[in-house]
Amino acid sequence: MNTGGIFILSHGELLRELRIKKGVTQKELYSDVMSKSYAIRFEQGKHEISFHLIQLLLERLGIELDEFLYIQHEYKESLVEQFYDEYGLKGNANDIKGLMALRETYRDFPDSYQNDLRIAELNARIEQLSYFNQYGVLSKEAVSQETRDTIHDYLDQIQTWTIGELRFFANTLDFIDYERKTEYFRSILPSLHRYKHFKRGRTVICTLLINEIHELIMSSELNMAQTLLIQLDEFSQGIETMFYRNTHLFYTGLLLIAQGEHNTGKQDVERALMIYNVLGYHHQEELSRSFFVTLLGEEGPDSGIK
Repeated sequence: MNTGGIFILSHGELLRELRIKKGVTQKELYSDVMSKSYAIRFEQGKHEISFHLIQLLLERLGIELDEFLYIQHEYKESLVEQFYDEYGLKGNANDIKGLMALRETYRDFPDSYQNDLRIAELNARIEQLSYFNQYGVLSKEAVSQETRDTIHDYLDQIQTWTIGELRFFANTLDFIDYERKTEYFRSILPSLHRYKHFKRGRTVICTLLINEIHELIMSSELNMAQTLLIQLDEFSQGIETMFYRNTHLFYTGLLLIAQGEHNTGKQDVERALMIYNVLGYHHQEELSRSFFVTLLGEEGPDSGIK
């Protein structure tokens, strides 16, 4: 099968390759699952089987489903994961030229609603970062009304939030009108716990929580910010989420400052900024420092912070 210029083996053809490489016979793999004749045609790509049976066969081969799909796509992530990997890498590095080049790549893709959404995400981030580089602050007003309308229209249609929708929401949160965002969160929060043990989902939810915590602290909605910080603490316990643990430290410090505990809060913030710098997250350090300075300015000259 040919998809986007990449030739992809059928499930059966790939299972045959993996079976042979692992030295497993057809009888050993397909016993009690399907007949010999059906197995032969399945491995020739002439039959398909249910998702449940594919999982059973992969279990017998000792292969995880996500690795199987990764191999099937010629050792590449899915198109969605490739997009978000590049989007995140370039966005977090303030690489506007890289984001613009990525946008041109997706403009060459066949027209589809999902592709229009990717381009809208890229437009919004490019416009936001360009404004930040010029004025030193992030503002949703930097994003064109047309782009915001595309984002709002999509989110308004969502009935059941899965990781794909949550990731889109996380990446566009700071472009969304406050009233709409409140409604979205009201429908999302009760179901977040379902993804606590899903590694890929945890990173998406950490990003979503961080983006909202930032807006809540900067708008002095401290009780809700504290509630979401507790959830961020729960979702960032794994070693693969150390970046989010540091961001949790940073926003814990900002919250303490906003609550009047200036010295303790400042210590937490400075530690988090140092860790960003040491780990090479220089744009994240710059952004976070600008948030810190903004909050200190709002605290006023009598805040006791130098």
